Amino acid sequence: MQGSHRLTTHNMGEWLELRRRNNEQTILLLGSRTGALYRSLPFYTYCQQYTDQQLQTHPLSRSFRECYKVLSEQQLGERELHTLLQDALKPIGNLFGEGDGCFAEIVKRGYFGEIISTNIDDLVERALSGVGLTEERDFEVLIPEEQPLIQKKDLPYRLTKVFGDWLSREYTIYNRQAHLTGHDGLNQYLHTLLHGHVLAIGIDPLWDGSILSLLYDAPATLWFVNGEEDLIYDQQVAPLLNQAKSVAALGPNYNYDAFWRSLYQQLCTERVLTGRAKQDPHLSLLREDDQSQQGKNAIRISYIYCDDDLSIMHKFWKHLQVLRNNQLITEWDRRLLAPGDHLQLKQERELRRSQLIFIGLSPNFLSSEYHDQALQALRLSQGETVRLVPLLLRPVGNWKHTPFSEFSPLPREGRILSELSPKELDKVLSKIADDILELVNHLQKGEDKS
Repeated sequence: MQGSHRLTTHNMGEWLELRRRNNEQTILLLGSRTGALYRSLPFYTYCQQYTDQQLQTHPLSRSFRECYKVLSEQQLGERELHTLLQDALKPIGNLFGEGDGCFAEIVKRGYFGEIISTNIDDLVERALSGVGLTEERDFEVLIPEEQPLIQKKDLPYRLTKVFGDWLSREYTIYNRQAHLTGHDGLNQYLHTLLHGHVLAIGIDPLWDGSILSLLYDAPATLWFVNGEEDLIYDQQVAPLLNQAKSVAALGPNYNYDAFWRSLYQQLCTERVLTGRAKQDPHLSLLREDDQSQQGKNAIRISYIYCDDDLSIMHKFWKHLQVLRNNQLITEWDRRLLAPGDHLQLKQERELRRSQLIFIGLSPNFLSSEYHDQALQALRLSQGETVRLVPLLLRPVGNWKHTPFSEFSPLPREGRILSELSPKELDKVLSKIADDILELVNHLQKGEDKS
């Protein structure tokens, strides 16, 4: 590393604090070694059947690269690949570690506004939700295949998932270089974001090779953090670290968990926070006390939907931002489950606390485990403790014969959201938001509206 010098976690903590106080943004780039696949035993077990390498005896970083070669060579079909990912990411709650919580707390305190991830799991979203941040209110998730690439973010924090999201079935595992170069505007979008001060952690030269090329010329400064010290000899990484603007922190003390724990101790201890709260707007804006975030009369809303319909739900949620801004609603859905939460108990408690429950109707929903939750919500609505509203997400054959047909759905005209053009969809969702505002006003006044 002739052009680079070593960096310590303490150095980074001091610089991050200085940048935050001066309103200078640091861009966080999370590589594949920070994600759930890297930690998933079922993923390695699956790949073992296709390689002579003994993955269980190799260093994890080497085994992970071997898995990428397996996937690239096998070129699994869409269905088989998605089944593999379901098996690998199913125990994602168990893959959540202490480092994830430390990372999220540091983000919450305002050190990173832009997060770019090469992972397709939802560990980052879970971590941010675990420290009290709410998607579409405190942070937004941008999936390039589904949303326009706009440099300016609307919320305090933004997560860009470069290669998509497996829950939405919009993701890229192999041929990632072609994904970047073939997507209009994505390469330029990332190049512009990475033009400033960048902290890159957990980059894998094989899985993330297409991202490395963006780091050669773009960043004003680059902090390269990785648990594998031998990366200094990698033919892709070495030229990157030899740049004068690059500094590196490499070795076992800089793996994902160890790095965030150490940085958390430096930045988030009571000693560091004392005397800083008055000048840090994030500490006052992001307190976890519900009364400081929502109006006392806010209507409690829960959402029940199938994972396959998450992309449509995201578009629906965006149109409720005005209700959030005016503290008219407070929302819950299973994405807000925190590490250690008992799934069934938490969901049942939230449903019973809700005043308004939206049910996302689609064929996959009716055959999913979430249908049982909707039936529970139906029973609650019959006790007149909650208002239930079906959302017509996708065409459902004979939906009039389902238990939910007795409730007036949205859209009111009975149109199916997935069948609308983008322009029509925005117009219909805007009308739905107006209908919900009217309903919220009635609920706040204690009135009933059929």
